Amino acid sequence: PKIIPYGEDLREENFWLSKRWKEVRDDEGFHESILHIFNEGGEYLLSLDGNVVKGNWKRLNKDNTLILEIAGKSELFDLRFLNGDFMVLTKHGDQVKKGLRRYFCLVYEPATRGGGKELDWRNIMEKMFNIWRENSLSLVAWLIFVGAIGLIIYMSFR
Repeated sequence: PKIIPYGEDLREENFWLSKRWKEVRDDEGFHESILHIFNEGGEYLLSLDGNVVKGNWKRLNKDNTLILEIAGKSELFDLRFLNGDFMVLTKHGDQVKKGLRRYFCLVYEPATRGGGKELDWRNIMEKMFNIWRENSLSLVAWLIFVGAIGLIIYMSFR
């Protein structure tokens, strides 16, 4: 949740359309390669180990909400975080009470590789943590800078 303020929204379509988003999970038993592709015009492609199913996506009004329709089933997702490498969604409703995942984490496929190999969940989450750390440190730097300017102004009028 701390990373949310540093993200974009769904109106910024250049961040998420026509990109290969790989689904990642904190689950040792998850070995499938699932890609999600959101194309212009509402076309949604889901690739499960290379087998493609076509569907549709729709952005709900001006909200950061997506409706994904595939195989006669529609699901409502709220955007939690978006940048060039990460798209984190939550399915509407209390999924944790149902024993389901709270977050639906998609990573831009090239960002899932590092050092010539596929990154695991922990390393991918570390990349996301670094986004928060870099931005929060810059906020601290700005606060120090503004404080220093304030101190200089205060001292100059003394």
